[in-house]
Amino acid sequence: MNMKVEKQLIEYIEKELQQPLPGEDAQYRMAPDYRKRFNREEILASNPKISAVMLLLYPNNNELNLVFTQRWQYAGVHSGQMSFPGGKKDDADTDLIETAYRETLEEIGVEPAQIRMIGKLSELYIPPSHFLVYPIVGYAQYAPAFKPQVAEVEKVVEIPLSFFLDKNNINTNTEIKLFNDTVVHVPAYIYNGHIIWGATAIMLSEFTVILENALNKFG
Repeated sequence: MNMKVEKQLIEYIEKELQQPLPGEDAQYRMAPDYRKRFNREEILASNPKISAVMLLLYPNNNELNLVFTQRWQYAGVHSGQMSFPGGKKDDADTDLIETAYRETLEEIGVEPAQIRMIGKLSELYIPPSHFLVYPIVGYAQYAPAFKPQVAEVEKVVEIPLSFFLDKNNINTNTEIKLFNDTVVHVPAYIYNGHIIWGATAIMLSEFTVILENALNKFG
């Protein structure tokens, strides 16, 4: 993909992100059967912790990629999981866009000046950790030199967008052992041994619909 084509595709994705979002129905294509549906009023009434994540698009090997972090194993609900760079909103953050930029810098070393925000996805509530997450979509014109924060990030994982467009890459019955030793079966993307499931897969599911719509119009 040359730079001109890439720029045009990003413009189409950006336009799709300004349209009414696919929302919960698209998200839940990658949600486990046991996940409850919550209404927004119910979520806000429970006083959730507020956070933001960054879906960072950038060129690599002649196509657009997304970057993920592989978390370290620890005694917590998201131990070892694949996730987008992101975290809890600080009091000093002006808004959730700033949160996403700050966390991306802290976790993978990408400067805010390298990223242009092109839109947002639907918010998502994560019951186990009681977070309400706001996904921000950004674009870097050049592949960043990632510098993972060693305290939080075990590995930076780069995945081409084409992987998520191929529905053959969805495993609908992936066995997962949770932090409390409960075993569940969930939909997941599995890329070179990295299992993407839960909230990250749910956000990806909505973004994939956006991407498909953009590509259909892009031709």
